[in-house]
Amino acid sequence: MVDLINKLSIMIIIGTTVFIAVTYVYQNIKYKNSQYGRQSSLSFWKVMSDTGMRGEYRVSVILKQAKYYKKFIFNCYVPNYRNDLTEIDIIMLTTKGIFVVENKNYGGWIFGDEQSRNWCQALNGKKSFFYNPVKQNSSHIKNLNKILKQDKSKLKSLIVFNRSRLRKVSIDSENVFVITSDQVKGFLNRCRSQADVYTEQEVNDMYERLIPYTKVSEETKRRHAERIQNTYK
Repeated sequence: MVDLINKLSIMIIIGTTVFIAVTYVYQNIKYKNSQYGRQSSLSFWKVMSDTGMRGEYRVSVILKQAKYYKKFIFNCYVPNYRNDLTEIDIIMLTTKGIFVVENKNYGGWIFGDEQSRNWCQALNGKKSFFYNPVKQNSSHIKNLNKILKQDKSKLKSLIVFNRSRLRKVSIDSENVFVITSDQVKGFLNRCRSQADVYTEQEVNDMYERLIPYTKVSEETKRRHAERIQNTYK
């Protein structure tokens, strides 16, 4: 009886190990074939090990389900008014407009409004504060549009929270959307009914204009991350 239990335990361990290995290989292939994976020089393991990048990748998979023509730019570094670089997580160029996506990976409850400098995260009975993502993404859009030079009404700010619930979040601006990752698919479906504002060729042209801004060195990325940490700590 003991031998049988030991054999079953070994078989379960082997089966579990094989399942994990096969799942990892499948997800790794899926990542490498994704637009996020093709643009990124990072390994699947590196992306999955980083909370921010993992969230960006998972949101990009959902965004890809949009049923209209689209092109993606990931981790785009554009100059700001001080000639520093600012990083935009995801730019989704579509025939429906330009979606500038800021991805957030906070847990717990989120409280905030469009005008406040800081928003609040409530997690495990504790409160912490972070810079207003609407203001953050507004700066991204302004800097991006210095390159694209498009009608402002065609650029939409999309802030996506991956692991949190929006408790009291108030937004007044027409082209600003704050949602959870569970709501992204519904948001995309609602946009589908809107009239096209770009042709497919115009989307392609903007894509080609922005791709060079993703080609920055690892040292530049490191300095940018340090500057952001020091600014918003």
